Order: sequence, then C-alpha cells, then structure tokens
Amino acid sequence: MILECYNLLKTIEQRPIMWTGEASLKSIKTFVSGYYLALIDNKIVNEQIDEPFFDWVANKLGYFESTAGWANMILAYSIGVKPENINWEEFFVYDITQEQHLKSIKLFYELIEQFKNELEGI
Repeated sequence: MILECYNLLKTIEQRPIMWTGEASLKSIKTFVSGYYLALIDNKIVNEQIDEPFFDWVANKLGYFESTAGWANMILAYSIGVKPENINWEEFFVYDITQEQHLKSIKLFYELIEQFKNELEGI
C-alpha cells in the first residue's frame, strides 16, 4: 500500500492539512487507506493482504510486533516512548501535542524514503 501510494504521499507531505484536514499520522493513514481502497475497487491495483511496511517499521524502530500499525508505532517512537516499554492502552489516551504530531510526520516521511530505497536496492 505505501509504495502504491508513494506519489500521493509525496504530494501530501508538503500540505497535509489541505489533503487530510489535520496534521497527524492518523489523518494521513486514514486518507491513504481510503485512496488505496479506491485503487483496489477500481482494479488499478490488486489487493495486498500483507503490507510489508508494517513489519519493516516495527523492525526498524525496535517493536516486537506490528499489530499497532505503522502510524501508532511511528508516533509513539517519535514522542520518546521506548518500544520495549510501550503500553498501547496507556498510549492511546496520551495527549499528543501539535509539535509531536509534526515530528511524527517528519519521521514517517524519512522512513518511507528508507523503505523505498531498501526495496529498490539503493
């Protein structure tokens, strides 16, 4: 999904609020998930059961598993919550500042580039 939506993600990067209504990884994830579903529904791409970006992010950031999703893992990591100490129930009620959201978006885009480069063998 991430690479199929790469060009859209690069467009969103410059002005996430214009595209998603707010500057947060959750809003970017929701927007891109809807876009990807439209690609599947219109048979532009085949449905992909396994999204390698989830596990790649988990491994890159030191999480045991990827079930929390890439957006949550990146946000938690970017605000300083250590993967080995994560309690997702507590994290989900944590008050995230706008500065922290922006920091997580920046990290997300850095990770996308790394992921893309690794898959392309650069």
